[in-house]
Amino acid sequence: MEKSESAQNRAKQALETYLHGHGLRCTPERFAILEAVFNIDGNFSPDMLLEEMTERQNFRVSRATVYNNLIIFEQAGLVKRLLLGGSIRFVLGWHENCNMSLVCTGCGKVTDIQDRKIDTQIHDLKMRRFQMTGYSIQVFGLCSKCSQALKRRMKKIENKRNK
Repeated sequence: MEKSESAQNRAKQALETYLHGHGLRCTPERFAILEAVFNIDGNFSPDMLLEEMTERQNFRVSRATVYNNLIIFEQAGLVKRLLLGGSIRFVLGWHENCNMSLVCTGCGKVTDIQDRKIDTQIHDLKMRRFQMTGYSIQVFGLCSKCSQALKRRMKKIENKRNK
């Protein structure tokens, strides 16, 4: 995910457009929360975001404000919601309405991918009485780093059994 200053400025513009279009106020808290989202690497929980804001940015905001704005950010397409290990996490995902992500269940790393064949197939679907505005596909598994670590642990366990 692109996290440059220009990407952050485009995300701020997208948030401002969404807020105006839905009759919501552009508050300093909303933009501070968006900035904190950009400061976090990988996926995050609402509590991690709250900690980022209060401890690292010294910006006091309530837990309810963080939760409520994450819902707005999700509706605006700025973040994506993930369900990892039974808990809700979020990841920056504002750049498009059609996305596919590889989600590592070991470390939680999220990698966005593009596949023209899948994209074409989804857009070619005939959906009766439904106007598609976007899609999100999440593929869960282990990244190469976690997969290798698991293999090493399994080999270690096997070696102990054989002794």
